[in-house]
Amino acid sequence: MRRFALFISTVAVLAIASWRVPASAHPDSGTAVSIYDANPSQLWNQLYSALWIRQDQRGTIYGKDSLDPLLWYETEHLLSEPSHRQAVEVLDKFLEFHAEKQIPDPLKRAMFQRDLWAIFDWSVQSASGRSEYSEQRRELQIRLAEVLRRLALSPEEVKSLPDNYKQAVASGAFAKEYDPAHPDQAFLPPDLFDPHGPWVGITPSPESDAGVAKMHIFNFSGRSSFLVFVKLPGGHKATLDYFQSLWNFPQPYVAGPSGAPDQSQVNPDLPSFPAGTEVALVRRINLFDDQGTLTPSPITESVQIRVYHAITNARERFFNGGIAFVIKNSGQDFYEMRLSRRLLFSGKNGGLRAVGREEKEFSTFQTHGNDPIEGTFGHGQPDNLDKTLPVMQTCIWCHSGGGVRSLNSRESLLRPNRLQMEPENADYGSIYWGDSSAIAWKQNRYDWGLLNGYWKTASFPH
Repeated sequence: MRRFALFISTVAVLAIASWRVPASAHPDSGTAVSIYDANPSQLWNQLYSALWIRQDQRGTIYGKDSLDPLLWYETEHLLSEPSHRQAVEVLDKFLEFHAEKQIPDPLKRAMFQRDLWAIFDWSVQSASGRSEYSEQRRELQIRLAEVLRRLALSPEEVKSLPDNYKQAVASGAFAKEYDPAHPDQAFLPPDLFDPHGPWVGITPSPESDAGVAKMHIFNFSGRSSFLVFVKLPGGHKATLDYFQSLWNFPQPYVAGPSGAPDQSQVNPDLPSFPAGTEVALVRRINLFDDQGTLTPSPITESVQIRVYHAITNARERFFNGGIAFVIKNSGQDFYEMRLSRRLLFSGKNGGLRAVGREEKEFSTFQTHGNDPIEGTFGHGQPDNLDKTLPVMQTCIWCHSGGGVRSLNSRESLLRPNRLQMEPENADYGSIYWGDSSAIAWKQNRYDWGLLNGYWKTASFPH
């Protein structure tokens, strides 16, 4: 197992002193869940509820099956009382009764590791530049680290995890392709991962620091791998030929805007792909096994697809005219399939569901760090969630340009990166590069080093 700097071990040793006798903990009826077991009082459900379920001042419940925890840099939930005490009590109880042994199913253990790992990383990241709640963070971290160690699967168990994307396609629950006559209908391409099929993965150069979807990897601290696929109307060869035209473009970069002329930016006049092009972003779970080795998994967390029904001259990040106008002017239709634990554990649709056109959520991606759930509500004011845009409209904030201007991974297709070519082993596909990039980046993260430090120094009874 990779180890971080020695001072992290010292931090972990000091934190052991905060271990205390477990207290009784019972899920509140409004926040109780039955995700990991049919019984809401089962300890896995209790711990999920204590760490993932949020309740605002009006009593509205959030996060019962959310893809990511509703926690931001400025969040005080789990650090302030009473939520901190409740979380610590359930963690203590989980550890005392070795609740990790209560559910042997590798799929549920992998998902629970994923869920708790996100909380651990948040507790580390939210401390950046802030000194308050330092003891509360340590109390959470030492307990989470030990639970995570106990949940880890063997390398063989990780390899045995199901390919839920393949299961979703086989379920027949989703359309197989874009239908311009029914643009509101989500679809799931059955040939997305076929190395001989029409979709081509963008593979970063081996020296790339974080793959082709850097901001996504950064936002989720390397716990997920992100793969980007492109399909031109002409299929596999047409897509590779287009990639070659970008690589051969004589001036891929130009001087920056007037405020920063000494910087470079991608040339806005790059040749664009044609109408009918589709782009897919696939998010997959990364895990660590019981040897402490970071490893990719075959579990798909989400699939975001953009279809270019028209190629426009819309500028990048130009939002005049209102959100509806910006979306229309981009020439794109947006779709997302997202993992649901309930569906996954019940064996339905590979655990994936289509995000509704009007579905809303509190976003934790690329936010300013303020916690909207802890925000105040004035008399007669709408719920904070009501003020947010539907999920399917938020993609436009990062992909507002017309054609190639909205392909944020286009830099990986330009020199001095390597030319996109057929892989020497066609069966490799593009998953190898994507997974290795995120994992290599995670191995050098402070939060991963801190987790390793707790494992190295902790002396909990096993």
